[in-house]
Amino acid sequence: MFLTLLIGGVGGLYFQGPAVRAIFAWTSLEPGAGARQPIALAVDRMPSPERVAKMAKGDVVALGRLQPAGGVVSVALPQGAGDARIDRILVDEGDAVAEGDVLAVLDSLAVFEAALTSAESTLAIRRAVLAQTKVQASATKAEILAQIRGAEASLAAAESELARAGTLLDRGVRTQASLEDAHRAVDMSRAELDRLRASLTRHQPGPDGQQVDIAVATADLAAAEAAVEQARRDLDRARVLAPRDGSIIEVAARAGERPAADGLLRMGETARMEAELEVFQTMVPRVEVGQSVSLTSGVLGSEPLSGVVSRIGTLVGRQNITADDPAANTDARILLVTVALDEASSVRAARYVHLEVIARISAAVDASEEGSGL
Repeated sequence: MFLTLLIGGVGGLYFQGPAVRAIFAWTSLEPGAGARQPIALAVDRMPSPERVAKMAKGDVVALGRLQPAGGVVSVALPQGAGDARIDRILVDEGDAVAEGDVLAVLDSLAVFEAALTSAESTLAIRRAVLAQTKVQASATKAEILAQIRGAEASLAAAESELARAGTLLDRGVRTQASLEDAHRAVDMSRAELDRLRASLTRHQPGPDGQQVDIAVATADLAAAEAAVEQARRDLDRARVLAPRDGSIIEVAARAGERPAADGLLRMGETARMEAELEVFQTMVPRVEVGQSVSLTSGVLGSEPLSGVVSRIGTLVGRQNITADDPAANTDARILLVTVALDEASSVRAARYVHLEVIARISAAVDASEEGSGL
């Protein structure tokens, strides 16, 4: 009797094995969706091959998180802040800010403000020196030109006296000593004229078209202006500025504290929300840009959020979001798919950054398949 039952059981498994395996293959869960135990169904509930093919092209279900468009930005201390601490935080969670707005002030601001005041004072002095140098250079040049004209007249008079002394010496009226005195007077007048002309060259335009003293004063002024500009930029080392337009999501520090390495606060463009889905690599061929997506969560109520697929990633990575099922696959390979929410859904989702959602991506079905009634 036992031998008869054993032979019958083996024969049954041999002839019914393909059907059982087909049932198990159809009812197995998607990768990572939970337990991987097949569910046995009655043979009369086995779907047709056409139905199985259509299911392979059906909607894609994936887990994901809500986030602002472009992700969450962690705002850190500015470069060069050193060991400064927070003096004041000027924003609260939920505040809308624009790029460049001051979000917080550090206790080093007073030091940089003093440096700016000193640099501005130096700049004012350099401007006054330049103006003074221009006036002095103009006056000195005019004075030297007048002295040159006087020296030229003196030289002409000395040369005339020398000629007269020579004539009188020939007549025996003047002595040789007076002639020598006339020669010395000419030499001295000529030397004085040469000195004045040499002094005038110092007041002539240089290669850059400016008088030398004015060029030096102008360079000093430019250096002072650069110092003021640097001091103004240094003020930003004591102020935390918004890197982009958006809303404050979280303030992670308080006045008197030194911010952590992961940032002082977090912000994002919550006016435009999106969802980042983790789609199993085997399902990605069913997903296309522009497909409609509905997202649900127990926090959001019965009405789902809606959007469209805006981007499909290209890097296969490891799954980070898993279902609550303890038997869920936690080591599946996924690609990131970004869904842009519509305006109404963005308003609802703005309050729930990083909320986990379940997404259903509506895969396109051919019209021929729809008409076949599968």
